[in-house]
Formats: sequence, structure tokens, C-alpha cells
Amino acid sequence: MTVRGPITARHVRIVLIEPPKFVKATNHLSVVAMPPLGLAYVAASLLAHGHDVAVVDAVAEGISQLTPFAPRSGIFLKGLMDNQILARISNDTELIGISCMFSYQWLTVRHLVDRVKDRFPGVPVVLGGEHPTGLTAEVFRTSRVDYVVLGEGEETVVELAERLAGGRDVTSLPGLACREPNGRVRVNERRGRIAEVDAIPTPAWKLFDLEAYIEHNQPHGASRGRFIPMLATRGCPFQCTFCTSPQMWTTRWTPRSPALVVDEMEQYIREYRIVDFQFEDLTAIVRKDWILQFCAEIERRGLTLTFQLPSGTRSEAVDIEVARAMKRAGCHEFAFAPESGDEGVLKAIKKRVSLPRMFESARQTMQAGINVGCFFIIGFPEDTWRTVLRTYRTIARCAWLGFSSVNVNAYSPQPNTESFRLLLNNGRIRAFDDDYYLSLFTFQGLSAKTSYNACFGATTLTALIIAAFALFYTVSFARRPWRLLVVLRDCFRRDSVSKTGRAVRGMVRQLVQTRRAALSRTR
Repeated sequence: MTVRGPITARHVRIVLIEPPKFVKATNHLSVVAMPPLGLAYVAASLLAHGHDVAVVDAVAEGISQLTPFAPRSGIFLKGLMDNQILARISNDTELIGISCMFSYQWLTVRHLVDRVKDRFPGVPVVLGGEHPTGLTAEVFRTSRVDYVVLGEGEETVVELAERLAGGRDVTSLPGLACREPNGRVRVNERRGRIAEVDAIPTPAWKLFDLEAYIEHNQPHGASRGRFIPMLATRGCPFQCTFCTSPQMWTTRWTPRSPALVVDEMEQYIREYRIVDFQFEDLTAIVRKDWILQFCAEIERRGLTLTFQLPSGTRSEAVDIEVARAMKRAGCHEFAFAPESGDEGVLKAIKKRVSLPRMFESARQTMQAGINVGCFFIIGFPEDTWRTVLRTYRTIARCAWLGFSSVNVNAYSPQPNTESFRLLLNNGRIRAFDDDYYLSLFTFQGLSAKTSYNACFGATTLTALIIAAFALFYTVSFARRPWRLLVVLRDCFRRDSVSKTGRAVRGMVRQLVQTRRAALSRTR
């Protein structure tokens, strides 16, 4: 679909591409299919400056299409393949932008970039997202990309398009990396974060097939009806050593106006009949006064809706007052992310969390009637057998207290994080090969892991992850047997009470689809 914004002196015909994604039946996070929020924001900013924008959302347009990528590992690609994407790009396109949020996607995006350059040799290609921001030099070394937008992209991509339209030099553009005429790569100074977040145009969902995602019904959180992703805040003020946020967003946390956030929610209710809002903020609840104002605004307008924070949030600002306000406003689920149950590991990874305070916040939240999940990571370079046992003890306590879900991942060295740089300097990461990129996908779920820990290898780490899931749900179901019945019921319903039921349903469906896709290839 193409939409033209208000005409300026010279508009540019731009195609934005959301690439296909990896899926694996045993990777519960990979079965999630959410509309690409970042690309929708970029599209909106370009439209607001008068450019012609078309979107090729490979996932939405091929949401039932699975293509084997690594058959022995059970990894498939969901969405359109390169030739199908190319067929949707108009011959008069003047700039092509490709999103690459996660580094494991580079295995397919780098090939897509080269196919695009073969088909449109005179059209510049720009990449954006966390991977090209974190491994800029490697992206230029291994592909024919022309430009990389560093960090927050709306302002940079608009200025890039306008400079190209006017035939002006772009090599000095802040927030941009590019190839110079002599072939060398130039990485310019990062652009400052957007100060006026309320002035950023709302996502251009009119360019996307939201209905494909809604019908597929695999959101990030629980499925409570017609859903859409949103952002109420940008950035995170913390500096966890394993997280890409400081590199991508810096440590500035900026909330939007609560009234404008609710305005956007009302718009989606009118235009798309949305009933459930999934806030994908890095850290939504930092200031108690902000979340109370937001909830009060929903109540004041008398809106009937649900919302959730599936990416997790901090516990420090959540007390019984906040929890009750969120429940009245429609919140039904969010998660805390302690990551480890060992104080020494928490200090080493700069995770500023108080476990006693988190448990008290969770108790008050559950008392208010909101489901609470928890996130953990096992296999940090700092982990030992003793620290893992302490994490197990914390996981068991979460289950005993009534947390509704758990997500346990293996540690993965995400590019250009503090932890990644330490492993690189110590020789633990030697090359950016396909095995490294695949490890950044398989760290999720129940499949075989790659270990970056000196105490236990890949097989042991995989067993530790599976045991952590088993521990949580054994304690949870033994303590509250009816929850097992709820999960089983959710497997046969479109709606789910919590993320657990939605995840199980998605994994079962993905297993059936991948087996069918594999069989069709052998016939």
C-alpha cells in the first residue's frame, strides 16, 4: 500500500521493508507476531514531511508462509522470501529502507540487501535498528548497504531523504554511517535523542496489514482480543551490562504526555476496533506520578479496554496504590525482570533491583488482581553453580507466591553491549560467523544453547534452562492446580488469561505448521 503525504518542494519515493523472521516451535518467543512499531514510526515521520512511502511487511504479507532455513535445527523463516519482496518494490523507488532490529536477522537481511542492490543498483539502501547500530562496521563489511541510521531513527532518516532529494552531501549527517566515495566507511557522531517525544507523529498503521496480525493472534503478551502495540515512553535510565538499550537509546528515559497516549488509544479504538493495548516500552513504569496520571486519564474518559506491559517493567514505583489504579484502568498483566536470584551477579551485571522490594511489589500487584510474570537469565559469564541454585530458589519463590508466568533465557552476548565487549576482549567471541548469529536466536526457548560461561557447557546450560521452566510450573501447578486447567483451556481458545496459555497455543500451532512445511519440501 502507498500513501502520499502533503506535497513539499521535492518528495522522495521510499520503500520500507520489514524482513521475514525466524521461527522455531520450541522457541516460545519466536512464535510471537507483532506489527513492526519502529518501522511504523519511521513511515509516519517520512509521510509527515511529504514523502511517498510504501511498506513491504514480509511477515504480515506472508504470515502463513514458512520456508526452511536450518532444517536440522528446526528453524524456519516466516514471511515473504527475497524474490517476493523484490516483486513488491516499484521501479520508480528512490530510497529503500530495511529494518534489522535483532542481530540474528542479519543472516537473512544481509542477503536481502545484496538482492536489492542487484535488482536496483542505483537506489541507495539504508538500514536501521539495533543490529546495524551495534555492529556498524561489520554490516558494511559483509553487505553492500549504503547507509546505516544509528539509534533513534525518525529525524535522521527524514533528513537523509531530504538531502538526497536536494542533491546535498549526506556524509556529514549526524546519526548516519555511510560509505564515502573512496570506499571507506564513515561513522558520524550520534544524533541526540528526540527531545519533544509528543511531537513525533503517531505510527502510520494505514500502511500495514494490521488485520493479518490480529487474525494470527500471537501477540507479545496474553491475547485478550483485537490488539495493537504502543509506546508510552522511550528509553531506559538503567545500564544493564547485557542489554542493548544503552547503545541504541542511551540512558535517557522520556515519557509522553499521558493525555496524548490515551488520545492515541482512542484513535485506535475508533479506527481499528482495538480492545487490548500491548505497551512495548523498555521500562514503562519509572515515575509513580506518571503512571497514576495515565491511569486516571483512562478512567476519566470512561474507556473500556485492557492493556498490558509484556516486555516487563521495574518494581520500584509499583505499590498497592499504583496496582489498584492500573487494575481499574484495565491493566491485566505485566512482568518484572530480576534476571538473577544472586546478589553478586546482580551487582556484576548492573541490574539495580532489590529482590525483597520486587516480591513486595508483586504481592501487592497480585492482590489488586493483576497477573505478574517474571524474567530470568541463566548462563551469565559471572554465573556459577551456586548462583544458579540461588536463581532456582528465586524462581521457585515466584511460583509459590503466585506469579503467573516465567520466561527463562540463556545468556546471549548481544552486539556492542558492555558484557559483549568484555567477552570479545577476552577472546570468548572470536568471529561474527553464522553460528554466533544463530546463537542470538536459540538463546530463547527450549532448544540447544550456546554457552559463554566457564562453569558449564552448551548441553548443561540447555538442561538448566529446561529445569528452570519445569521448576516454576511444577511449583505453580502444585500450589494452584486450577492454573493447569486454565492453560489447557487457553490452548483451545482465541483469548488467553495469561502469556503462558498463549505461548503454549502458539508453540503447538507452530509445530504443526513447521512439520507441514518440512513435509511439503520432501514431496
